Amino acid sequence: MSAIILFTEQQKLIDGLKDILAPQGVSVVPIADPTQFLSTVLSTKPALIIIDVAVAGKTGLQYLEELRKADASVANTPVIIGEETGDLMVISRALQLQIADYFVTGKFDVTSTLAKIFRHLPESEGVTPPPSVVMHEENKHYTLLLIEDDRFLRDLAIQKFSADKTLTVITAMDGEQGVMLAEKHIPHVILLDILLPGIDGFEVLKRIRSKPQFGRTVIAMLSNFGQREDIDKAMQLGANQFFIKANFTLDEIVVEVKKMLAKY
Repeated sequence: MSAIILFTEQQKLIDGLKDILAPQGVSVVPIADPTQFLSTVLSTKPALIIIDVAVAGKTGLQYLEELRKADASVANTPVIIGEETGDLMVISRALQLQIADYFVTGKFDVTSTLAKIFRHLPESEGVTPPPSVVMHEENKHYTLLLIEDDRFLRDLAIQKFSADKTLTVITAMDGEQGVMLAEKHIPHVILLDILLPGIDGFEVLKRIRSKPQFGRTVIAMLSNFGQREDIDKAMQLGANQFFIKANFTLDEIVVEVKKMLAKY
């Protein structure tokens, strides 16, 4: 039987996953005591590890860091993290530590979490997901990445886009994080602000378009201004569309994004 280590104090999470995973031949080994994390991983050698960052407060990722430096037999085990609010700083740090995926525990959805678990279980484990998870994967297959440093706009966009249950919304607060998340998720659509901390939107666009895996990704630039040279530069670098913020409401951008997705 395949084993998954679940590092959390949330009984709801433990029970929810155990009930569905056990019939599929996957045992869930819960850990609540942080001092037992690494020793349990070493003795169990699980196929996958789920770490609830809140189990150890703000230092939760230190256990992921320890895992990556541990014995070679477990150091590269796929890891999914759970984070209470979807804090981008925590998720960004976790991505640097090569997590396989993440979910938001504050909005815990058993089916979507299971879909991620089955997606990242090694094929050698030979585990087949239940029909409900397969259907969920089929129905929820679009990903939107918003790269925008304005927190108010990011939060509002999440509310607007998340109303569409077929759309997964991911946000980044700067260019470097945007490139990292794009490479991780290969989104269907990217909304990319030009003015960003660190590298600007043009550099992000250039880096993304240099990689063949983004051949079908639709990229729309966002700008407070509409200078002809900016529009021309964006199009030359591979943008598909250019939105001047003053000319579009967020609701209108949502409509435009749905038109983009309709082409897939």
